[in-house]
Amino acid sequence: MKKNVRNSYLIFLNILIIAYTLYISLSVFREKVIVSDDLSKVYESKFISESYFSYIYSFLDSTTMAARPVSGFVTGTLIFLSRHNESVYLLGLLFFPLSLIVMYWVIQKIISTEMASLITLLYSCSVIGTSIQFSSIMLNSNLATIFFLLSIYFIYVRQKVVISSLFFIASILSYEIFLPLILLPLFLIKGNKKRIAFVVLTLVAVVIFRKIIQPSLFVNSYQRDEVDKIFELNRVAQITVYAAKLFFKDIFVGIFKGISNSKNLNVLEWILALSISAGVFKVFSNYDFKTELQGFKRINIISVIAILLGLSIFLFSSYIPTIFGFDNRNLGAIRFFYTLFIISGIIYLSVKIGLGSKMISAFFAVIVFLLIVTNISVKNSWIYTGKFNHELFSKLKTVLHENHIEKGEVCISFDMFNELKNNPNFTLREPVFYNNWESPMLCEMNGIDSKKIHVYNKERKTDCSLIFLYKNGKIVKAK
Repeated sequence: MKKNVRNSYLIFLNILIIAYTLYISLSVFREKVIVSDDLSKVYESKFISESYFSYIYSFLDSTTMAARPVSGFVTGTLIFLSRHNESVYLLGLLFFPLSLIVMYWVIQKIISTEMASLITLLYSCSVIGTSIQFSSIMLNSNLATIFFLLSIYFIYVRQKVVISSLFFIASILSYEIFLPLILLPLFLIKGNKKRIAFVVLTLVAVVIFRKIIQPSLFVNSYQRDEVDKIFELNRVAQITVYAAKLFFKDIFVGIFKGISNSKNLNVLEWILALSISAGVFKVFSNYDFKTELQGFKRINIISVIAILLGLSIFLFSSYIPTIFGFDNRNLGAIRFFYTLFIISGIIYLSVKIGLGSKMISAFFAVIVFLLIVTNISVKNSWIYTGKFNHELFSKLKTVLHENHIEKGEVCISFDMFNELKNNPNFTLREPVFYNNWESPMLCEMNGIDSKKIHVYNKERKTDCSLIFLYKNGKIVKAK
């Protein structure tokens, strides 16, 4: 009887998780939130004249996509299909919910259906790497996650080394976030021969593609790995400090800001947050955590190793680990394993100090509530960011018209750091207008001829002869 009741609660919880995930994605889709790098891709779609296959090849033949042909093919297809309707491009947002489906399916095969629901839920509303949830171009990260999870499934559940290796290769050729974790499957493979086969097959395939096939196929091939950076001690120290700051400060700052912005949640969002939290409590209030204690301990250890390996990718690039802005897009692997680390750690420590299932489930219910509220706040901030950018360019259009400016270079000057820090509508310093490649599409969206007028952020172009100052919601000519 108790099992049937718990199964009913689990079904109800899963329905709520699906509803919540779709609600978040559809909210962003409905508001047509296109910011940062997505703006350049949508603008690019307006000028596609060649055939589909010609465009896909030219799209892949670039410094950013040559090393990522799997996700590049998908992204390029979306861009091509969005030539006449930019909403098509936003379908890339659906790859995040798709990654959640695969995550749930794989985890329930390895641990349990209850834990699959909890892990998937906490991953879906994590404050780490939020760009992968709200940006279409980050479907590459979600594809990498999907292929990585399938690789784990085939190596752990099915013991199919070749198939697992192929999925791992597909993950790397989608986005490199799981590349340092190539050693992780070795903990899951039984038999030294299979371990060696997996590593050799995967590494050889990746090296052949990167060093032989990629340069041969693409003129603009670029090796994105900056191996020499690992020998820069200052760089290593910098990454260490930023990583420590991320885990011990930034995550809590992000949650605090998310809770502070909870006043912007609507009734439906409060109902979802409370209902899902209650569902988590009901599902796990009688869960037998003790029986699986050693398994959770093992997961916790593997998660720590995976997090450290995942962070090592920053040693080979110019990026830094942070939860803020669009720079958090490289944290997909960390997002997943930090979720596992938190869940397994709470369970292991709670059981060790003698806490019962109801207390543990209460902990999880509170955590879920806080993260959902924060995640909804981040969603609202991304929507606000899109509106902020449009308001900026809409008001610029008015001022340009008033000053009879029809062509030339124009710079917008505004205290971006102060805006992101003090404007309560921003949660994790969401990506407002900054880079040069963002302005053409923002111009087109707001009635400015991007071919005649080139708009820059003053911080990105210091030698502007025509500057407009944006402050307190108004734009005035400063120079």
